[in-house]
Amino acid sequence: MKLHEIQEQRSAAVTAMRALADKVEAETRDYSADEEKRHSDLKAEITSLDVKLQRAKDLAEAERSAPAIIASNGRDGAFEDRARDFSITKAIAAKIGDDVDAAFEREMSQEVARRSGRKFQGIAVPDEVFQEKRTLLAGSSAADLIPNVHRGDLFIDRLRSALVVGRLGATVLDNLVGTVDIPKQTGSSTAQWVAEDGSLTETDASFTDVNLTPKTVGAMTSFSRRTLINAVPSIEQLVRRDLAAVIASSIDAKALYGEGIVAGPPAKNEPLGVSKVSGIATPSMAGPTWAEVLGVIAEIQGDDAEIGNMGWAMNPAAVATLRATPKDETNGGEGFLMEGPGNLAGYAAAVSTAIPAGELFFGAWSQLLIGYWSGTDILVNPYETTAYAKGRVMVRVMRDVDVAVRHAESFAYVDDLADGS
Repeated sequence: MKLHEIQEQRSAAVTAMRALADKVEAETRDYSADEEKRHSDLKAEITSLDVKLQRAKDLAEAERSAPAIIASNGRDGAFEDRARDFSITKAIAAKIGDDVDAAFEREMSQEVARRSGRKFQGIAVPDEVFQEKRTLLAGSSAADLIPNVHRGDLFIDRLRSALVVGRLGATVLDNLVGTVDIPKQTGSSTAQWVAEDGSLTETDASFTDVNLTPKTVGAMTSFSRRTLINAVPSIEQLVRRDLAAVIASSIDAKALYGEGIVAGPPAKNEPLGVSKVSGIATPSMAGPTWAEVLGVIAEIQGDDAEIGNMGWAMNPAAVATLRATPKDETNGGEGFLMEGPGNLAGYAAAVSTAIPAGELFFGAWSQLLIGYWSGTDILVNPYETTAYAKGRVMVRVMRDVDVAVRHAESFAYVDDLADGS
């Protein structure tokens, strides 16, 4: 607590004690029990403040008598900090005789005069009181004073194509082992109408298998030792997350466009995507017209393949085209082919740039099987020969997966839609 603050508190306590005594004397009586206690409390407070006041005076005297500590800028730091508390109004009020406690201001004024070595006619006011407070601009005067705060908690990931098949309800099979054969019925017994005591002819159902064989997708990268030490959030977490996202995006894309196993060149070991499956419908939407939209839906329904939730998958450009095309060119009151961004003809529409402009899919997505033989396998290797010499860390991610379609009739693929460009 500063000297002038202690003096102000002591003055207030003395004033309260005097007011209490004056009240008792005016009423020509003795102190009540509460008044006696109040008097004792004030006396104790004054005694305590006298001790603090003497200590503060001793400290102030020691500071005044001590030689100034001159820094490179001619200032000692402590005095400048205290000088900013100097009150010009208090100093002026004390000079004109007002009853104010200006002990701090008098003390500081004397110190300013002593330090300057000259006599002041009026109030010696510290320069710190008049120092201009400038607005420091981050782009100019204060640029070197503002640290670059690294907000790892607000890390901004790269833009990626949205995943489609999972959102639309593809059937996921986890923890597979070996080659998986899923039986599929392709034909049924024949119902027969016979006369009384007539004989039925044996007809057998027919079956085949839908096969899932593991195919490996992977990616690999490396990062430097210095990056590993300094990056926030952890560079290892970023790399792992990025690689996992890369793998997920590749699986999603190959579920639609994978070319299967190809001897090459170039050789490929991909799942067979929906667009490459033999037997899927390939209607046209070159118009596009409302009749063509309904025709795509009819392709699935006509084969009794409307199984489970149906939905569309398309490029953003396809959405733009469908939302801008009226159902009836001669009557705008009929609305547009696509009335909202997430629905076409009553069925959900998922949008992704992984699907090329001018193409779209429609189908019962539960009939698309995605099988996994493992989780995402990420291996960190700081000992790879080239990386080790440079202090780098190799990171590899791999996953075994395959894709299959239960019923080709459950899907339609359109590749002639206007792309809106």
